Amino acid sequence: MTVAENAGFCFGVKRAVDLMNAEIKNGSRIYSIGELIHNRIFNEQLIASGVKFITRDDIDRIPDSIDSTIFIRAHGERKDIYDKLENSSLKYIDATCPYVKKIHKIVSDNIISITENNIITIIIGDVKHPEVEGIMSYAENGCLCFSGAVELQAYFENTDNYNNASGKKIIMVAQTTLSVETWKSCCEYVKNNFPDAKIYDTICFVTETRQKEVAILSESSELIVVVGGKTSSNTEKLYKIAKEKCSDAIHIESADELKSYSVERFRNKNIAITAGASTPYSIIQEVILKMTEIINEELSFAELLDSTFKTLNTGERVTGIISAISPAEIHVDLGIKHTGILPFDEITEDSSVDLQKEYIIGNPIDVIVVKFNDSEGTVLLSKKRIDSLRNWDTVNDSLDSGEIVYGKVKEAIKGGLIVLFDSLRVFIPASQSGVSANEDLGTLVGKKVPMKIIEVNKFKKRIIGSIRQATRVINKKSKDEFFDNVEVGQKFTGTVRSIVPYGVFVDLGGVDGMIHITQLTWNRIKDPSEVAKVGDKIDVFIREIDKEKKRISLGCKLEEDNPWVKFENSYKVGDILEAKIVNIFPFGAFAEIIPGVDGLIHISQISDKSVKNVADVLSIGETVGVKITVIKTEAHKVSLSIKALLITGNDNSTESVEIAETPKVPEILETTETTETTEKVEIAEPIEQA
Repeated sequence: MTVAENAGFCFGVKRAVDLMNAEIKNGSRIYSIGELIHNRIFNEQLIASGVKFITRDDIDRIPDSIDSTIFIRAHGERKDIYDKLENSSLKYIDATCPYVKKIHKIVSDNIISITENNIITIIIGDVKHPEVEGIMSYAENGCLCFSGAVELQAYFENTDNYNNASGKKIIMVAQTTLSVETWKSCCEYVKNNFPDAKIYDTICFVTETRQKEVAILSESSELIVVVGGKTSSNTEKLYKIAKEKCSDAIHIESADELKSYSVERFRNKNIAITAGASTPYSIIQEVILKMTEIINEELSFAELLDSTFKTLNTGERVTGIISAISPAEIHVDLGIKHTGILPFDEITEDSSVDLQKEYIIGNPIDVIVVKFNDSEGTVLLSKKRIDSLRNWDTVNDSLDSGEIVYGKVKEAIKGGLIVLFDSLRVFIPASQSGVSANEDLGTLVGKKVPMKIIEVNKFKKRIIGSIRQATRVINKKSKDEFFDNVEVGQKFTGTVRSIVPYGVFVDLGGVDGMIHITQLTWNRIKDPSEVAKVGDKIDVFIREIDKEKKRISLGCKLEEDNPWVKFENSYKVGDILEAKIVNIFPFGAFAEIIPGVDGLIHISQISDKSVKNVADVLSIGETVGVKITVIKTEAHKVSLSIKALLITGNDNSTESVEIAETPKVPEILETTETTETTEKVEIAEPIEQA
C-alpha cells in the first residue's frame, strides 16, 4: 500500500481545527456557523466535546456572555456576517482559510476600483458551497457562478448575455478546491472570448498538488482508496480523478465501510490511499490498519504456505517493505526467500542524498526486479527505473502545460548545465541558464533551480529545459500577486538595485520601486549616491501605485524626521543664531539654519550700509550671526537679518531694535526642498523689512 504524501488536513483546515481545539481547552461555549469541516465523524466528535453547530439566523440568539464564542469555519462567511459580528459585542474567532480571504479581497478590490457597476465577477465553483456563497457576497452586483466550462459556455452563447459582458470589465476567480482540469477549460474559454478579462488562479496549491498526486498514483496502482466526507467538495474531486485514471477506485468515509467490500478487491494489488483536506490523519491510519487486517485474516493456510515459495520475474514491478537501511543500500522484504538489495545508484543519481534520512524502515517502496543471485539468496532491485518512467510522463505533461518543475544542478559542462529531475538528466543550454556570459556556470552547481521544459525526445533520451524562462514565469506570477495585494502606505525593507541621477530603484522582493531624489532624505543632496549605494538595505513605504503600468513610487522620508518640524520646535522669531552661507544670488544669500532648513538674508538685510554685490560681502561656507525676522509656517519660509544685529550693537542695547520702515522689496521664495542650487528662483509676495 502507498499512502499519498499530501493526504489529510490541508493548512487551512488544520489551522481551523487547532483554533477550535484551543478554544475547547479554554472551556468556552463554542457556536460554529455550520459544520467545522465536511467530515461527519470528526464533527460528531466535536459535538461530543460540547460544540454546537448553528445557522446564520441563530447568531442573534447567542447569549452575549464572556464564555460564549462564535466560530467562523475555514470556508469563510458572507460579508454581511463578518460585518454583523464585527459591529456586535459577541466574541468570535475567524478561522477563515487565508486562501479564501485572498479571494474575498481580490473580488472586493476590483469592485471598489471600478465605478458604475461596470464589472462582472465570474466564479467557477459550486454555487451552494459555503465558500462560494461567501465570495459571491463580496461581488455585489453582476456576479455569475458556473460549475464548469459547459455552463459557462452555454450562458454566453446567448447573444444578449455575451453583448452585455463585452462592454464590461470581467474578472474570474475559482473555488479553492476546484478541479484543475475544470479551471483550465474555463480559463481557455474566457481568454478566447474576452481577451481583456482579468483571471485570478485562486485554486489552493495544496488542492492542485493533491489532484496531481492522485493522477500519478493512479497510473501505478490497481486500486485507489479515497478517504473523506461524502459532502466534502475536494474529496469528491479526488474520487472523480481516481475513477478516471485508475481501473478501480472506492470512496469511503471510515474504516468500517471497508467491510462491505470483498477481500478479493484488495488482495494481490498495488493499492494507493489518499484523503481529502478535511480528513483527520487518525481516520487514515484506521483505514490502513483495517485493510491490512482484512487481507491477512482471509489468507488460508495453503495461501500462506504458497507465499513462502512466491517467485518474481526479472523486469516485474513489485512493492516491498524497507527492512534495513545503510548509507550504501536499502534492504527490501519482497515476501520471498530472496533478500531484495536496492543499491544507492539504483535509487538516485544525487550523491548528496542521505538514505538514512530520506527513507524509513517499515515503509513501502516500489521497485523493479533487475537480477536474481540464487547463490547469495539476493535479488537486485531498482527504484530509479520506476521513477524514470513516472518522470518521463511528468516531463511530457510539463512540456504540454508549461508548468514549472524543479531540479538540482549536478554539474556544469561545456555549453550548459546538467540538472537532475529525480532520476532524469535535463540539459540547460548556457543561454537558458540565466547566468550572464561573463559569469561562471559553476556557481549554480548543487543548487535547486526552477525549469521550464522546452524540448522532450524520449527516443533519444533527451530533455532540454530553461531556467531563464522559468524564472521569467515565476517573477511574473510573483509580480502579479504583489500588485494584487500591495497597498499605499505599506512598509517594506528593500535592497538598492540601481542608482540614477533622479533617484534610486529598490528591489522589494522581485518587484522594483523607485524613490525619487526628493523623497530620499530631508537634507540637501545633489546626487542619490550621496545617501545610498547598490546593495544597501533600506526601509521604504509605498507612496503611489500604478497597477496598470505596474509601477510603484516609494518614499523613505518620515514626518518625524522633517527638519522643518525640528526647526519650529527649536526656534522662533527674534532668535539670534549662527548660520552658514550655502548659496549666493544677486538678491541676497541663503544661509543654513539646521540641515534641511535655509533662510534668506535679503541684500537689504546684509549690512547697515548699502550693498551692491552680495559676493563682495559674503562667501559660501562662511558662518555669520543672524536674527530670525520672519517665519512663514505654511510656506516653510524663513527670513534672516544680519543688519538687525549690527543696529542692535551700535545702540548698545540687548533689546530688539525697531528698524525704520523702508520701501517694500520683493520677497524671494524660500524652500526647504532638497533641490539643485541652480534651480530657478521664484518671486513671491513682498515682505515687511525688520
